[in-house]
Amino acid sequence: MPYGAIAALAVVGVADTAYLSAVKLLQLSPACPLAGGCADVLTSEYATLWGVAPLALVGLGAYLGMGALALAGWRQQRQAAAAAGGSAAEDDPSDSALRTGVLAGGLAMASTSAVLLYILFTQFPGELCPWCLGSAALSLSIAALAASGFRARDLAEAAAPGAGVVAATLLLVSSGTGLVGGSAFASGGYDLDYALPTVTTQSPPKAVELAQRLRDSGARMYGAFWCSHCYDQKQAFGAEAMAAFPYVECYPEGLHKDTKMAAVCQEAPGGLTGFPTWVMPDGEQLVGEQTFEQLEAALAKAAAPAAAAAAS
Repeated sequence: MPYGAIAALAVVGVADTAYLSAVKLLQLSPACPLAGGCADVLTSEYATLWGVAPLALVGLGAYLGMGALALAGWRQQRQAAAAAGGSAAEDDPSDSALRTGVLAGGLAMASTSAVLLYILFTQFPGELCPWCLGSAALSLSIAALAASGFRARDLAEAAAPGAGVVAATLLLVSSGTGLVGGSAFASGGYDLDYALPTVTTQSPPKAVELAQRLRDSGARMYGAFWCSHCYDQKQAFGAEAMAAFPYVECYPEGLHKDTKMAAVCQEAPGGLTGFPTWVMPDGEQLVGEQTFEQLEAALAKAAAPAAAAAAS
């Protein structure tokens, strides 16, 4: 079992998911090296399990666990080699549990990546997410390296339990991201009556003014009553700003079986791939929670052509 190589890949995965977890928790905009559009993917509803657990944080835990297993196996191999005078025995019963754990973990990570790649290519056509593709490459490589540590007959014996791990992971991740029963906007498995959460925070300075400017400009924030990120965005503006807040509810009839988004949301410029989605006067979309500075910059950008025309 190439524990050293697996541990090295896990370390890279930890760095990848630790960065994305920090971006998520601190509500920052992720850098998108080599391609644009990854912010739309990473802030969409597909980026959490059941709208609660950020996938980046789940991935961080998976890479940390895989790294710990691989390092334990690597140390065990070195100790066995030292005891054998420089070479480990071909069959090491004490290594069996670790090898099995690494293989199961690798299969689970590869299965998760398969679901996420399917979402990326089907729900975000034409958009690339280097962080997503990199993590998928790491997960698939770890699974391949883990399988290489088994002989053919051992893999044949592990086929049935391995298939169980794959099936359970596919079902869990598909359900958590909303693919089972439809997209992340689908209501399969949910039965929620409409209840808009009350905004409890006090509006910070300029929040009311900014909300009014956004509404007057024609900017809108599309969201859903069950979306925690939408609620957090409203909490950032505060209760006093809600009278002018340009919010569009996409599920005013609640979330029940076969419930569809409101027509106004289905017809939103550019289409909606996540909540919240800000649509600015010039049609630009800002997916995910936005800071006041980001919204003001988007307003200024949308107003620039009109200002230039007036000046000329």
